[in-house]
Amino acid sequence: MGQRLRIAIAGTGFGEKYAIGLTSNPDVEVVGAFSRRPERAAAMAERYGIRFSTHHFEELLELPGLDAVAVVTPNSTHAEFVRAAIAARKHVICDKPLALSAREGRELYLAAVQAGVRHVTFVPYRFSPAALALKEAMEGGRVGRVVSVRASWGVDLRGEPLRWRFQRKLSGAGVVADLGAHVFDLLMWWVGPIRRVLGRCRTLIPVRPAEIGGRKRKVEVPDECWALVEFARSGVGSLTLSWNARRDQEAEIAGLRGQLRYESQSLLQWLGGQGEFSPRARFVGALPGGRESELPLPGGEEFTRPEEALRRIFYQIVSYLRGGERPECVATFREGARVLRVIDAVEESSKTDRWVEVDGAAG
Repeated sequence: MGQRLRIAIAGTGFGEKYAIGLTSNPDVEVVGAFSRRPERAAAMAERYGIRFSTHHFEELLELPGLDAVAVVTPNSTHAEFVRAAIAARKHVICDKPLALSAREGRELYLAAVQAGVRHVTFVPYRFSPAALALKEAMEGGRVGRVVSVRASWGVDLRGEPLRWRFQRKLSGAGVVADLGAHVFDLLMWWVGPIRRVLGRCRTLIPVRPAEIGGRKRKVEVPDECWALVEFARSGVGSLTLSWNARRDQEAEIAGLRGQLRYESQSLLQWLGGQGEFSPRARFVGALPGGRESELPLPGGEEFTRPEEALRRIFYQIVSYLRGGERPECVATFREGARVLRVIDAVEESSKTDRWVEVDGAAG
């Protein structure tokens, strides 16, 4: 690989946030932009000073000296584009979820390992100062042996028309994949692998108006999820995910020595210029009347502005792709595939009305 990482971005929606973070890095040259709508690729290229744009993914992979590709396209295309990038021996960043199924996710992970390319599943909440504070506290044994875990998150999409996220062939498992990909990743990052799950998935708004014409069409994915989880090493947990109510992202990890509490507004909305972002991490002692104290937030000053947060996030990812040690907050395809195993198990449990083992939970 040359002195600078030469990377191309596939996708012009959230891909714009990648462009902000990558073009601000002096060790990076963004050399290409892709969208199946050529006008969008051209517009993003012009906006960020990218010299080449195309609506043919194969042309992107053929750029001279290309080192890596960021796949930020709709969920249903992740596996296709990641597979092609690996075959071309390019390092890959793939937005979550890595694929639409655990089988696809594991195939991509094994293919990347066999090809010898570096691979990243982009789960931005790991980079949040509050999430990092919980990770440090857990690694330091702050709560002792974990007894129970509780987590919830809600995004109000009740007024949304039938966009791609409500169609199974485009989004996968609905709210379970959309919100669960973040929450399951955080819980396993903090506590460890999940052994088995008992899930309930429901579609509370069964029809929505089409974006064009307004004709009522069936929603094919769940918009509400409740799950019980059993961790492989210790503790049990409960989880609620909703597209029908607005709730901040919350988690509580209770152990024999006390509790860790995490609260966060939507990082993704804040990065998109909406709302505020002031996450919190706290510790409460186990004794009756135990004191509650704020945990220091590492790198908190780096998250005062979205542009600076994106710069810091992608600085760490780029450092890894260029051959450096992998920071703990950088997730690989291995972690991405592990999350997909949990998502698949939750959906299977909901259909079969039983506990479902998470295949390869300890791996």
